[in-house]
Amino acid sequence: MNVVTNCLGSHRAAGIPRTSRRGFTLVELLVVIGIIGILVSLLLPAVQMARESGRQVTCKNNLKQIGLATQMFVDTHEYLPPGRPRDQYLTWPVFLLPYLEQNPLWNRFDPYARFDAQPQDAVESQIAGYFCPSRRQPMLARLPDRTGWNIGACGDYAGNAGYNEYWASDFGYPNGVMNTGDASVNQIVAGRLTTYQGRYTLGSVIDGLSNTFFFGEKATNRQHLGEPGGWGDGSFYSGDQPATTMRIGNVLFPPAQDDFYPAPGPGTFAVWGSAHPQVMMFVLGDGSVRPVQKSIDLTTLGALCGRDDRLPIGPY
Repeated sequence: MNVVTNCLGSHRAAGIPRTSRRGFTLVELLVVIGIIGILVSLLLPAVQMARESGRQVTCKNNLKQIGLATQMFVDTHEYLPPGRPRDQYLTWPVFLLPYLEQNPLWNRFDPYARFDAQPQDAVESQIAGYFCPSRRQPMLARLPDRTGWNIGACGDYAGNAGYNEYWASDFGYPNGVMNTGDASVNQIVAGRLTTYQGRYTLGSVIDGLSNTFFFGEKATNRQHLGEPGGWGDGSFYSGDQPATTMRIGNVLFPPAQDDFYPAPGPGTFAVWGSAHPQVMMFVLGDGSVRPVQKSIDLTTLGALCGRDDRLPIGPY
């Protein structure tokens, strides 16, 4: 019996082929790693483009909400939100707060108090809808005032101050939809504005609401975010820094082509720009939001920034 069993066992063992386990060779492993690297290099730009597309959608929606808030402001007050009123010290981002579902924050501000006298928790309040996600997350800025340096929230959008604005030239009177403040308060304005620009109404937008920029993305230097003055990125709520919340467009000051605009000065804090590749977002007076090429014809840009020049507007 043992002989038979041993024979059968030997026969079965001999009939079963042995499988040898063989691992990756170094060459095969390197080939696989190379293929994975190629796939990642092909997919990564697509992923980045998809993310940027999503950020642009958010940015467009931010401006859409600002445009809607402006329409509600006009319905209530019968004039456009001021860039910085003559007898007050705040900016359009503050005056739009009640129409952006930010009533508690609006109630913290005193429109007739200077920025350095405002509650600190109010001036440091960062509104996500005032930031372009392609450029940064909400952040604070330091800026000079009467008491030294103060802290305030930043923002990435600007009101349209036309193409004749004070910091650009002596072309003439401002012709945007934002006023710039009182020359007796803002020394930068003194000597260039002969008269104070009052409140603008929709009726003053003679060129038509669908032909006039109201708000858009502002240029700034990513290496100098939160820096006021020549970099034009101070507190979004301070009327003492008008260059922070207003921009112009004319043949002398084309849009910034990237987010690393070279040096401080009028060429930095005056112009439009964005952190998006190739385009910048604008909301027009009719509430529509348009992506505009940074390479836009400058005559067309000026016509879109002017509210009452009756200039023809080319394709853009």
